[in-house]
This record gives sequence, C-alpha cells and structure tokens, in this order.
Amino acid sequence: MAKIKSLIIGKVKDKASICKAILFHSFSSKSVKYIHLALLKSTTHNSHKPPDCNYISDVVSYSNSRHGPAAFAAVMWRLQATKNVFVAIKSLIVFHKLIKSSRGTCEGLDHGRNSLKLNEFSDKSSSLTIELSRWVIWYGLYLDSLSWISKVLGSFPNSMESSKEISKEKDCVSSYQTGYVMRQTNSLVSFFEHICTRPDTPPLFQNKIVDEIRELVIQDYFMVVRLVMVRLKVLNERLIKPGIEPVGDSSLNDLWLVLMRLEECKESLSGFFWRCRRVAEDFWCLVEILKADMVHNDKEMVEFTGLVQARFKDDEKMGELTNSVQTEWVTFDDSETATNELLKWETFDDSEDLTNEPVQFSLYT
Repeated sequence: MAKIKSLIIGKVKDKASICKAILFHSFSSKSVKYIHLALLKSTTHNSHKPPDCNYISDVVSYSNSRHGPAAFAAVMWRLQATKNVFVAIKSLIVFHKLIKSSRGTCEGLDHGRNSLKLNEFSDKSSSLTIELSRWVIWYGLYLDSLSWISKVLGSFPNSMESSKEISKEKDCVSSYQTGYVMRQTNSLVSFFEHICTRPDTPPLFQNKIVDEIRELVIQDYFMVVRLVMVRLKVLNERLIKPGIEPVGDSSLNDLWLVLMRLEECKESLSGFFWRCRRVAEDFWCLVEILKADMVHNDKEMVEFTGLVQARFKDDEKMGELTNSVQTEWVTFDDSETATNELLKWETFDDSEDLTNEPVQFSLYT
C-alpha cells in the first residue's frame, strides 16, 4: 500500500513539475524550453526505472551547441532543487552523459572541487532511499573527478577502442615533457582511486538505476585504463631505452608511487575485468613489468654504488700506507773504494699487518 501511495504521489509531482516548467519557460527560446521538459521527463520520481534513453538523448543533443550551457545549467538546477533521491540520482546520470558527450570542458563546474555539493544529501524515507543516498553522494564526487579528466587532458577523451586511435594518442603523448605526462598520469590514477570508494551494496540489493550507474562507470574505467596504458608505455620507454629523454630522479620516485597506488586499486577494480578481460590483463601486466624494470635498475645502481665505495676505501688505505713510510738517509766514506755511498732506508709502519716481514729499500750512489 505504501509503495502504491508513493508511486501515485511521484506521478502527481512529475506532472506538476512539467506544468510549472511550461509556464515558467513560456517566453524562453524553444530549445531551452525543450531541454527543461526533456530533463523533467527523464528524471521522474519512479524508484526502479533508470532515466528514459530517448529523453536523455534529447538533452544530450544540445551539449555541443550554443545551448550547451543551458543544458548543463538545467541539470544543475534540477539537482539543487530536489530532495528526492530518485530524481537526484537520475539527474546525475543525465549529467554524466552530458559530460561524456561534451567536446570541451564541462560548463559550470569548478573541476575537482565538489561543484555539485551533494555531500550532505540524505533521503531517509525508506531503506532503499537511504541506500541510494550513499550512491548520490559518491556519484556526485565521481562526476567531479571525471570532469577533472577533461580539464587535465584539454577535452573529454573518446573510448580509444581501435589501435589507430591508441597509436594517435601515443604519438601525441610522446611529444609532451616527462613532468607533464606524469601529472596527467597522477590525475588518471586518482580517478581509479575514487572508483574504489564506491558504496558497498548488500548482497541481495538490486536496482536498475544503480545498475545503470555501474555500467557507465565500467565504460569510463576502461577508457581511463587505455589512457594510463599509453602514458605508462611512454614513461617506460624513457626509463629503459637509450636515445630518449631520461626520467629524472624525482620523476622516477613519482612513477614508483603511481605504480604502488595502482597496485592498491587492483583488487577493488578486479570486479570490472570481465567486461574487457584482455585489456585489463594487458594493463596490469604492464604495471608489473614496469615495477620489475624499476626494481632491476635499482639493484644495478646499488651494486654499482657498492663497487664505487669499495674502490674508494681501497684508495684510502693506500693513501694511509703511503703516508706511513719513514725515510732515513745515511752517508759514510768507503776508504777502500774511495767512493761515497748514500743509503736510503725505507721502512713501513705495518699497523695493518699488510706484510709478514720488514721491507727495506736501498739506493747507492
């Protein structure tokens, strides 16, 4: 009975919102009015159905037109005005698709700075709304992180599923300085780290709206995997191949930290491997190879440093030995040969037990 009542109330609110939008945008342009109506119809109070794909497409179709800012503003307004978890989470899905379809940076977002301001969102009307409220908070921060990628890379990247697109991306990244490649890689790995903080859902929890979110996140994950792979390959080449700009000590440390952060994410992200298993396996294999190369280079450096220190100690001992030489000059007259004989006696201070017997040298003149 409670569910039926909630459903009826939701439908009444949806119709009221549409009527209000028609009146409010009576003097707005046809496109702006159409955006708001399509948004309202895609973000209904229905608790089980994800946003209608047709209405989402209508909103998203304006993302790269002169009405793109109006589309982003409409979703932001919808998010800030509602207290209903179903409306909020559907609005975030629309916003997600707007970000992905936009060729430029996202309008109205202060990238990576909690622009959606959903940290305090809470709908406690039922156990389902409480569970979904956690997803709203996480999803808002996730979209902030996703929009930051477009800021770092200059535009939102495509899926790069073809080898031609990947090759083109690598040629582009190869023209960047090492420090810039490292900063991009750091931002992309931070995106992985945020995915790992997604809410844990109960084992029997099923909701088509959450399933829609998971699907979108998985698509983003493999897109970013390909972006990180390209950058790791460039850094790997600069690390081990001659004739290419070497990675400095600070960059080496940064790269090692990136690899460690990726390793910490691996278990949490393993649930996505089934979608593109080969891409996932290639990615994590590259991470392991790069780690092994860095460890091998570190061992060689330690061995070389040890050899240099040993040679230096030997040189110090030889210097001490030379300084310990004592010289005594003796002159005497040989009456039988009528010649002067000059003797030079040299003895060593054998404090290091370097010889078993005294060592003497003589010089005759």
